[in-house]
Amino acid sequence: MKRKIGVSIIIFVLTIPTLLVLALAWSGFFSNSEIHEKTMGPFVLVYEEHTGPYKGTARIMDRIYERLKEEDNIETFRGFGIYYDDPKTTPGEELRSIAGCILEPADTSRIKTLSGKYAIMEIPEKLYVTSEIPFRSQLSVFAGIVKVYPALKKYMKDKGYAQVPAMEIYDSNKTIIYLFEVVK
Repeated sequence: MKRKIGVSIIIFVLTIPTLLVLALAWSGFFSNSEIHEKTMGPFVLVYEEHTGPYKGTARIMDRIYERLKEEDNIETFRGFGIYYDDPKTTPGEELRSIAGCILEPADTSRIKTLSGKYAIMEIPEKLYVTSEIPFRSQLSVFAGIVKVYPALKKYMKDKGYAQVPAMEIYDSNKTIIYLFEVVK
C-alpha cells in the first residue's frame, strides 16, 4: 500500500513539470522567433484609445470586431495594438495605447462611412523590424513579453534604430506579429 502511494506521488510530481513544459512549448516559448527587416502595410486601423494596463486592449479588439461585424457587416481577420510606453518605466495606469482591428483591403472603400462611428488611422507601407510567434493562448502573449520583446529591442539597439512604439498584430492564422518601425 505504501509503495502504491509512493509511486503515485512520484508520477504526480513528474507529471506537473512535464505538463508545464508542454504548455510552454505549445504557447510558443521554445519556437524560433527570427528577426527580420521587412516592408509591411499599408494598414487601415479601426481603433479606440486606451490608457491603463495593456491587458485592457484585448477587450477593445473584441469589442470593435463585434461592432464591425454586427453593425457594419464587415469581418476583420486581424486585431492589433500599438503600445506607446515602456511598461518597465511607466506606471500601469499611465500606459498609453490604441487597439482595434485592421480592415481588409476589400473594405477600405468604406472608410468614409465608418469614420463617423470609429476612430480610423491609415498607416502607409513602412520598413519594420519584425518577428512572430504562434498565438495559441494567453501564455503566447507572455512568451512575447519575455522572449520576443527583449530580442527585438536588442536588435534595434545594435542597429542604432530609435525607440519607437511597438505594434502587435493578432492574425486569424493564430500568429502574433511584432512590428517596430525602422527609424534611424
